[in-house]
Amino acid sequence: MRPTSPRRLAYGYLRMLPGLGIDDVLRLQRDLMVFAETNGLVLADVFVEAQWQQLRAWQELVAHSRMKNVTHVVMPSPEHLHQIPVLAEIMKDEVEREIGGQLWLVEPFEETAPQSQEAGRE
Repeated sequence: MRPTSPRRLAYGYLRMLPGLGIDDVLRLQRDLMVFAETNGLVLADVFVEAQWQQLRAWQELVAHSRMKNVTHVVMPSPEHLHQIPVLAEIMKDEVEREIGGQLWLVEPFEETAPQSQEAGRE
């Protein structure tokens, strides 16, 4: 029997973005779990920001990460960081600095080239 490498713990985080219902949140939590497993992570818990523009769940996540030395956080998409793509990219760096680890996004950042410019080329 060959030894297995230790699984790395991760926390999940998502915001109740406008228009999300409870079924959407449950689906996103399942997506986070599948994504974590696919990437060799064990999702220990998911923190849900239930109120729009609040950071209570985020503060709990950071506190737990530091206390338990969990250095991986999984989020559904950049919109759960910030609605403006450029600010979401800045927030990703800030998050990684704050947790001292890596932020994983199920749906990564899109290409920075505007589609309107690409569509106009022939």
